[in-house]
Amino acid sequence: MLGACFCEGGHLLADDFGSPGQTVVVELDCGRPDLSSMALISIIDDDEDFRVAITDLIEVKGFKVEAFASAVDFLAHPNVCHTSCLIADVHMPRMTGIELHSYLVGSGRDIPTVLITAFPDDSARVRALGQGVVCYLSKPVDEETLFKCVGLALQRAQPHQNLSGPSRSPQ
Repeated sequence: MLGACFCEGGHLLADDFGSPGQTVVVELDCGRPDLSSMALISIIDDDEDFRVAITDLIEVKGFKVEAFASAVDFLAHPNVCHTSCLIADVHMPRMTGIELHSYLVGSGRDIPTVLITAFPDDSARVRALGQGVVCYLSKPVDEETLFKCVGLALQRAQPHQNLSGPSRSPQ
């Protein structure tokens, strides 16, 4: 389902959204086995309180989590190509969750994505799901529904990764 990691050349060129003409060159290390031996879930939300709460919830289940305040921060991070599941807010400055998903797909990196929004919109939901987003959830997020969506996303993740679940028991 997923092609080769788009960072195979060691570089990812990402438009610096919001700053016309700027490009960010990111060094990516795609060969670190310590990160690919367990599902890495990346969370992107500009609402710090929500981002921290979802991060804590996912970590308690034993998953490795990295959290970012913006899509641009995520794209600039060296572990983009190790992300097995992306949980992103729909409405963020500079680049929305839907724009991020489209950008990643267009770059050859179709990271299974769960979108979350405080402002549900049926047309946006239909568009996002039509573009391959795994789930489109409304805030406040139901924990059981979120973990079902994460499970679906991990099933779509790269087959070479060990995505059988957490590597340790829930705390």
